[in-house]
Amino acid sequence: MSLIALEEHYAWDPASSDNVVATWLRSNDPTAYARLYDRGSLRLEQMDAAGIDFQILSLFDPGVQDEPDATRAVDLARSANDDLAESVRAHPNRFGGFATLATQDPDAAAREFERAVTELGLVGGLVNGHCQGRYLDDPAYEPLFACAESLGAPIYLHPTTPHPAVMDAWFAPYVSDGMHLASWGFAAETGTHVLRLVYSGLFDKFPGLQMIIGHLGEMLPFAAYRIDRYYGLGGGGGSSRGLQRLPSEYLRSNFHVTTSGNFCAPAFACTLEVLGADRVMFSVDYPMDDNQVGATFMADYPMDDSARQKVASGNAIRLFGDRLPVELGAS
Repeated sequence: MSLIALEEHYAWDPASSDNVVATWLRSNDPTAYARLYDRGSLRLEQMDAAGIDFQILSLFDPGVQDEPDATRAVDLARSANDDLAESVRAHPNRFGGFATLATQDPDAAAREFERAVTELGLVGGLVNGHCQGRYLDDPAYEPLFACAESLGAPIYLHPTTPHPAVMDAWFAPYVSDGMHLASWGFAAETGTHVLRLVYSGLFDKFPGLQMIIGHLGEMLPFAAYRIDRYYGLGGGGGSSRGLQRLPSEYLRSNFHVTTSGNFCAPAFACTLEVLGADRVMFSVDYPMDDNQVGATFMADYPMDDSARQKVASGNAIRLFGDRLPVELGAS
């Protein structure tokens, strides 16, 4: 049984040169900093030690989403994808890649997505949340989603720092505690972004579109019952958009979730119960989380062999198809 991890990050300059986390790691955790920048022997050594066969790499948050100059963001994304494709070509049986997309320019993002998948051989795209306050339910992004559906290539919606207005209203007094980051803010931000996409009717318009979210679903499996129960009850006198199905049904048909950085047995049990084993995929969130911890969690969690195989690699092989090495499907 192969083990595939697909929320696994790397840093690349110039896009990552001013990254706050990378800068902190350089001074405070040189080992993690080295792992973040490495796409060769160190990363492969860490994978081998944990029994991870394949990583799908993505540019470290916020990618290019924070670049204020749209033209520069587009150029950076293209260069980052060319550079990532070289790493994939150097280790084609160990690495795949998610394309960096400059969502400052929706049409350019769609064109780059198609180029990255069809010409560079990357397996899909990854977007680091909102782009300076602009969310993906904006109709301008429909060509990007149409492209993804047409190619059969998924888009990973990765967390980022919450919207500036939310930062001011919710998190400002607790920034020093990191409340706005991975402990809470990332999940609240990304889960809300997902619901915006669902409520906008995106998946009625593009029913074949597939997306991925991490961290056992950014709290959405736990909340799915109440999301469905109260959908459409806005109390404002206006009419909802009238989705064809309940919101949670789109989570089970248009989203996969990964285990990245959330190796918690009760949360995993909830996710499997709500979404089903066909919609959950293994990931680590390397190098912020440890490969061995993730692999041990995967091996030790009590589930039947069929479900374990799906989560470990089978669902990823089904989702990405022939964009992954054929050897990963060997038993």
